[in-house]
Amino acid sequence: MDKTTKPLVSAIGSKPGIYVNGIVISNDARKVNLKDGTTRVSVKHELALDPGLISLDRFIDPKMNNEVKLVGEEIKEYPKLTKFEPIIVRVQKIKEYNGQMTASDWELASN
Repeated sequence: MDKTTKPLVSAIGSKPGIYVNGIVISNDARKVNLKDGTTRVSVKHELALDPGLISLDRFIDPKMNNEVKLVGEEIKEYPKLTKFEPIIVRVQKIKEYNGQMTASDWELASN
């Protein structure tokens, strides 16, 4: 009766990085024109921490990724996190500028 069981979800902390637990308070997206003429969409999520705030940033190419829909100058659709829901994210890079923490390399660790 020797059965091998696999976990349904990978354990939190199994990957290296900084794990941040917070509550989503805002989602925002802006169009960014680069110097070479290409266009990116900057998607920003803000998490409330205890104490403080962290901003999670991503730059998405609308031509390569279908998560973002850009019609002319207007962003019609972009990935959003559910507001006021507690989440855990795994962060690789955090920087602080003028007292504001920003993470640019991150992924969801829980839903």
